[in-house]
Order: sequence, then C-alpha cells, then structure tokens
Amino acid sequence: MLVLPSSYHRVAVVLAPRLGDSLLLMVVAQNLRLAGKEVVVFGNYPRLLAPWFPDFDLRPALEEATATQSLQEFELVLHMHVGWPLELRKHHARVVYYDEIMAVTGRGIVKLDQIALFCKRHLGLGDASTDNGLRDIERVQYRRYANRVVIHPSSTSELRRWAPERFMELGLALKQKGFEPVFIVGPEEYDKWAWIKPYGLEVPEFPSLAAIASFIHASGWLIGNESGIGHLASNLGIPTLWIAGRGKRARMWRPAWSPARVIYPWFLPTATLRDRFWREVIPVSRVMAAFAKLRKTAQKQLRPPLPAIPPVATITSDRTVPYES
Repeated sequence: MLVLPSSYHRVAVVLAPRLGDSLLLMVVAQNLRLAGKEVVVFGNYPRLLAPWFPDFDLRPALEEATATQSLQEFELVLHMHVGWPLELRKHHARVVYYDEIMAVTGRGIVKLDQIALFCKRHLGLGDASTDNGLRDIERVQYRRYANRVVIHPSSTSELRRWAPERFMELGLALKQKGFEPVFIVGPEEYDKWAWIKPYGLEVPEFPSLAAIASFIHASGWLIGNESGIGHLASNLGIPTLWIAGRGKRARMWRPAWSPARVIYPWFLPTATLRDRFWREVIPVSRVMAAFAKLRKTAQKQLRPPLPAIPPVATITSDRTVPYES
C-alpha cells in the first residue's frame, strides 16, 4: 500500500512526546526531505537538539486548540502512534499512522530498520536509509573521553528502571576497572540521586538537552535503562548497553544506529513475576560481563557515523523538559 502519491509535496511529520520515538520518526522526515519533499517537523525534542538537526523546519509540538490551523497547509500528515497524543484525523483529512501499517511488535523486528522499510515500501522512497538527519557539530570531540561511561538510570516508567542501588554498585565496579562513570539524570531528579555522591560518583547538572548530547557525544560508552537517552547516544555514534525487564520489547526498540547490546532476564515464567523481580535477577556482574562483550565487538565496528557540519545555532536552556524516553 503506497500512502504517498507522487503529487503530494508538502508533508507534516508529527512526533510523539518521547525522545526515542522522536529520533526514530525523524528517519521518515529525513528520507522525505532527501526525496525532494517539503517537510515540516512538529515536536519539541528535535527543537531542543536544533544544532544537531540543521536541515529541518522544526516547529513546536501541536496543541489541540490550534492543530487544525497548523496542519491546513499540508497535503499529508504522518505520525507514529494512533491517536496519541492527539487524534490528528480530527484536524486533517489525510493522516497516516505508522502503527496502523507496520507491526507494533514481532520476532526479529528492529524498529529503526522497520522504519526505513516503511519509507521504501509505503512511501515509495527506494533509496531510504536509517539516517535521521542528525549531524555532527563537534567532530573533534567525538569519543574524546573514551574511558568515560555515561550511566543513565532513569526511564519514564518505574517498571523499566533497574534498581538504583544496582546502578550505584555498577558505578563503583566501573571505577575499579579504571573507567570514569558519570550519572546523567533529568533536572527533576538531581536531588533523588545526590546520595551517590559520597561514594565518589559524579552527577553533574546540565543546562539543556543539547548540552547532554554534547557530553554523551564526547564520552566512550553509555549504560542505562530502556529509554530515549539510549537512542540519542546510539544516534550520536556511542556504543550503548540497555538494561531491560522485557526482552522482546527491548530487542525490538533497542538502539541501532551504533553498536549496542541489550541485557534482560533470561527466564521469568509470567509477566507478573517478570515485572516484580527482574531487577533482582540481573546482577551487576552480569551487566559488567555484557559491557565487556560490547567493548569487544564495538571496537571492530566503531566509526564516526555522522557527516560533520560547522557549528550552528545557540544552545538555550530547557531545564523544565524531562530528558528521559
């Protein structure tokens, strides 16, 4: 089913209010742009990363009261999730939801590759790739601190968070191995994580999501829960280790722009037991072993994945916006 007639030229790509989803759907926006379409992106996260997305018309997320007016100039509207956060079909006659066309889940599916396939098969873009338009504005800084391991212990859901005490133990284990662990949390979580500082673990504050991107881009590795920050790290070319409670979901949504591994419980017989006990059945030793495997494979695959561009735009503060997922 082809959903993008050749006569359609001006397309709106509407992003969900999640960092990971936004980075993934930017693949659609980039492939449409490279095919000669006039593309406008509605969503807050790319705007917070505007220096890294220099080639796009980036506009704020749609609001219910003004969505009809904002979309009236477009021939087609593309969005990932049916009816969330807005039911766009109330505001435009031609809306395509990615989730209505492509499988939400399934064995062997990697969401990033599936989105590129969507562009080829259903948008008619035969040369489509997984490039989402993120560009390297700091090439000389790429993995400059190769021994630094960014630890991201946050996620939008409590069920997707490994135990805080385990993250602290992981930080200490990494220090013993000669690495430099640094914890990254959103501004609303600094106070919650201050307790790890007496253990000699860093929890720096950042003025913006763009500043966090720069910090990750200059680091060697990222370890964290299933979250949008993992996608951002991968998009920036940083090898990523995800700790997850649900293996099928994590394998499908795993970061895939750069080398990555996913660690999850080997066996818990029911969803109830899995959600309750997965944090206990993934010890620090197993995460360290997975990290060693990631380092071994990543060293063979690493390369700066993004074209470099001159610095553009000024990074502004966005401290009120949550950074995870």
